[in-house]
Amino acid sequence: MKLDKQRVFSLFIGIMMITWVVGIAMSSTIQSSQQGLIIQNVYDRVLTANEKITILRSGRVLIEHLYTGTHESLEKKAAYENFVARFKDFVVLETVEVEQENQTVDQMINPNGDIIPMDNVSAGQLVDVFCDNTLFQPKECLLRSI
Repeated sequence: MKLDKQRVFSLFIGIMMITWVVGIAMSSTIQSSQQGLIIQNVYDRVLTANEKITILRSGRVLIEHLYTGTHESLEKKAAYENFVARFKDFVVLETVEVEQENQTVDQMINPNGDIIPMDNVSAGQLVDVFCDNTLFQPKECLLRSI
C-alpha cells in the first residue's frame, strides 16, 4: 500500500481531531471535580492546601489572618470581615485564632501565588493593596483612579 501526501495529511488531521476531543473531555472532567467545592467567603478554620489552590484557581484573593486574641488583632479581623463582605465575589478570608505569637500569619495571596504581607496595612489602605494585587478587579478598583 502506497502512502501519498494526501493520505498522510488526512491521517495527521484525523489524529489531531481525536487528540483534541480527548483533551476537551479530560479538561471538562477536571473542571467538574473542582466545581464540587463550594467556596465560602469566610473560613474560621485552617484551610487545606487543596482548598487554597481551588480558591486561587477560581481567581479570588485569599487573605490569611491567623491571630492571637489581642485587641488590635480583633480589630483587624473585623476590618477584614467588613472588607470581604464588600468584595465577596473577589476575596476569601481565612481567620483563625491561634495560641502562640509565633503562629500568627497576616498576608494576602493573589491568584498568581504572590504573597503580600499585611502586617503594616491599615483598614484604609486595604482596598488599594487589594486592587493593586488582584487579577479580576471589581468596579470599585476600576473607578478609584477617576
